[in-house]
Amino acid sequence: MERDLLPDDKLTESAQHLVEEAVVLAGGNTPDARHLLLALVRAHTETVHQLLPQINAEMLEQVLEKELENPQSRIALPYEGIIDLALRIAEREHHPAADISHILKAIAVLTGLLERERIFPAPPVLFQVGLNLTEQAQQQVAPRVVGREREVNLLMEVLCRPINPYAVLVGVEGVGRRAIVQGVAQRIAGGDAPEPLRNRPLFMLPQLLDHPELMGKLVEEAAQQHAILYIEPFEVFLSAPAPQVEMLRMEFLSALIARRVPIIGAVSSLQGLRRHINRAPDLLKRFQPIEIRPMDDNETLTVLRQLAGLFREQLQLEFPDSTLQQIVQIAGEHIQHRPFPDKAILLMDHVAGRARAHGVQSVEPRLVWETAGVVTGLPIGEGERSMLEALRTLESFLKSRVAGQDEAIETLVRVFSLKIRRLDLRPERPNGVFLFAGPTGVGKTETARALAEFFFGSRDKMLRLDMNQFYEAHTAARLLGAEFGYVGFEHGAPLLDFVAENPFCVVLLDEWEKAHADIHKLFLQIFDDGYMTDAQGRRVSFADTVIIMTSNLRPEVSVGFLREQPSLEDWRRAFAQRIAPEFINRVDAICVFKPLEITTVRQIVQERLLRQIQEVYRRRNIELRVSDEAVDWLVERGFSEHYGARELERVVERSLLLLLAPEVPAMMDAIGGARVAFEVDVEADQLRLRKLGAS
Repeated sequence: MERDLLPDDKLTESAQHLVEEAVVLAGGNTPDARHLLLALVRAHTETVHQLLPQINAEMLEQVLEKELENPQSRIALPYEGIIDLALRIAEREHHPAADISHILKAIAVLTGLLERERIFPAPPVLFQVGLNLTEQAQQQVAPRVVGREREVNLLMEVLCRPINPYAVLVGVEGVGRRAIVQGVAQRIAGGDAPEPLRNRPLFMLPQLLDHPELMGKLVEEAAQQHAILYIEPFEVFLSAPAPQVEMLRMEFLSALIARRVPIIGAVSSLQGLRRHINRAPDLLKRFQPIEIRPMDDNETLTVLRQLAGLFREQLQLEFPDSTLQQIVQIAGEHIQHRPFPDKAILLMDHVAGRARAHGVQSVEPRLVWETAGVVTGLPIGEGERSMLEALRTLESFLKSRVAGQDEAIETLVRVFSLKIRRLDLRPERPNGVFLFAGPTGVGKTETARALAEFFFGSRDKMLRLDMNQFYEAHTAARLLGAEFGYVGFEHGAPLLDFVAENPFCVVLLDEWEKAHADIHKLFLQIFDDGYMTDAQGRRVSFADTVIIMTSNLRPEVSVGFLREQPSLEDWRRAFAQRIAPEFINRVDAICVFKPLEITTVRQIVQERLLRQIQEVYRRRNIELRVSDEAVDWLVERGFSEHYGARELERVVERSLLLLLAPEVPAMMDAIGGARVAFEVDVEADQLRLRKLGAS
């Protein structure tokens, strides 16, 4: 057996030795369950007795030796399936690697011979990989489901069908799909379910199990126990990564359907479900879609009141009704990328954790505001007043970072303040769709970075996409990703992945006019509905993002205007030549960035770039002074009317560092750590360094 077939990084050292012993028993070939189990009995008898005290080790060893001579042995289960299941068991038990005990458990689950020979009973597969929701409801482990009467009743009606008892819940993640299934389990446990569902176990299968033997056992046990199966990762289950896996999963569904085992699945959208139905219509058309809508404010408040009762009984933590109402309000206004009730429960859970960590017995609204600021990353720690103060400070912060663009920044902040506070009529749309117009190198990208840094806490909260890379129609796949099984699906979709992980962020679309018209159409859905669905059916909300597009179009070139001061309407006409009117109509504001004047460029050099460099050298006891002539020299070479100030920072940094770098070691040796002053001046049209003295 080749060494690289063994997942050494996933097996403990003792498990690796066990596999090597099994390889020897297999004559150097890939071992199966017989070789692994025989190696366990011979070398790890104590472990076998600990896990399976009823086993007769000597009898088992004799049986296994006979089975090694049987080419048709029923327990010659493949090595890969055993190791894969052992890794899953180890993961479930929170172990970083699979040990010999996990391999033994995997064999016990997969093999049927052990039960037949009465050596020890094989644990039911359903109890190994599934969760009995009916039993949980009987033991009152989970909170009682409130509301959703219509959806629960409809789901039970489908499960009672004699021919096609198969349902698929359609709703975005967080809308409460599992809660509806738990509601059915509670009805069954309480004796309040229809006769065909009485006393039936409802098992949730939370993981994918692509093993023919294991799937066969699941089908048999589900049929024997009259179980109802809820396949939670149904959307992932249907999106098989390879044709052979897809065939295996469809055979599994077909076997369950042949035995009339009721099945419940869940997907995020009807569109995604239809795409899967087209690939296996004979099977999937049997599933009845049940649409699950988000809860409204009142329904969500009812759910929180029930949770508050549990927190009161179990944690001695009090949530007054006014606090619960505050949670619903804040979640509704400031967390748009999740549906109700999920976002309210999320916020309440964070609040409860914060209260318990600080010894709070009764949660007041102030704590909710503080926690909401942590959850969202927005400056709402003390409520609306904090948001207003942050918005007032935002304008001055942006102007300090981007010089000479006061009018564009004022437009941005004015519209952004309405959107971020949810004062507009369409809160599901992004927190602002802005078009930054103006020549290159005047501060458009820097403004977007500064906004992400100030309002969302970090420059890393901005994703920049160069729209030059999307000039052809087929490049839409880079935005939406590829479906499972197609080339490139493993790479995901950078835009959607980033927004899903960072819902509160800035998305910068650079040189927007360069993108293909089909790309523009994709973004129209985001601007209108606030979300985009990727190729795998995942729905990603953009409701908490700020989308900024930049354009280098110039009215004086495109429309023939004089250079002085084109109006906003001039800019609109310039864009109308390259961008569809319906797209421009969905932009919240066009922020016009003017060409930089020389005085502004000089201000950038003196007040920002030189101060940063001087501070670096000051920490090394070097006082650096730059004459006015040297500043003019840097401005002249770092700024151009065509490229703006894009090269300014690079020219300033490179020119001064190249001038100073050769002198620094000698200066430090000569002065012995004392402060020394140098001046940068211009001589013969070149920068020159002159020592002023030490102190």
